[in-house]
Amino acid sequence: MKMNKQIVVIDWIKEKPKLGSFLKLTLSSDERKILRGKRLTDCDQEIILQLPREGKLNDGDILLTDDANFYVKIIAKTENLIEISSKSKIELIKTAYHLGNRHVEIEIEEDILLTKNDYVIENMLKNFNVDIVNTKKKFFPERGAHSHE
Repeated sequence: MKMNKQIVVIDWIKEKPKLGSFLKLTLSSDERKILRGKRLTDCDQEIILQLPREGKLNDGDILLTDDANFYVKIIAKTENLIEISSKSKIELIKTAYHLGNRHVEIEIEEDILLTKNDYVIENMLKNFNVDIVNTKKKFFPERGAHSHE
């Protein structure tokens, strides 16, 4: 559903609206950090993000536009990741520590770590007693200790 007019995205909304059309905006984990600027929706509709500076875009967020008939739904993009696991919890903790020392973004789950696919990081991981598998998933890295959220 492409329109000839420019749509400006202005805020988050708490509840899914009962009326109106939705434009889907699929973004990577890096793109979900940027709250301002031009974007192309999945149907190639140009929109302008002018969101409040605090916060981040999350998978499933519904955004309000300057057109009462249209909303934007955020979809987290599937990304190329490295899945890191180990039989030893301490080895997984050491790996997380070393990735953090390199300011590498990681997603922490119960028994695995996930990070963006990067050949330098993948080679470094071979020095640890961990199993690594390349996978495609939506990526939700931990927010940093100094994030302004």
